[in-house]
Amino acid sequence: MQAQPDQKHPITRTRTRHRSVSTMLTVLCALAMLPMPRAQAQAYSTYAVGHITRVSFATNGVIIMLDVGVPANCTGVAYGWLVVSSASTPLVAFVTGLWMRGDAPQKQLVVYTSGIDSTGACQVNQIDTGSAG
Repeated sequence: MQAQPDQKHPITRTRTRHRSVSTMLTVLCALAMLPMPRAQAQAYSTYAVGHITRVSFATNGVIIMLDVGVPANCTGVAYGWLVVSSASTPLVAFVTGLWMRGDAPQKQLVVYTSGIDSTGACQVNQIDTGSAG
């Protein structure tokens, strides 16, 4: 019995399917071998993902600056400074230690803020270290 002219033989269909899968696997393997992009530093509405680039010590706490600027709820704060209140002893100790250790600019952090307070300062209320601690 002869196959109809518009129908492919079962073996031809299997070979075609095998070539398609093989091509897809080749493309996926090539993509997997490309260098992965580095995580981008970004600022969001109530937090910023970035690196500490400057630290200043004041009577009301530690003041930090991030390489990505400030979160949206702190837009307009003077010079982009974020205040870690002296009342938040663990955060002050962490930032001080990280800065004094000398590798703060290399450690990516997530810095959460509560916005600009009545003094005009942007208050930090949490720092997520990931593996930076």
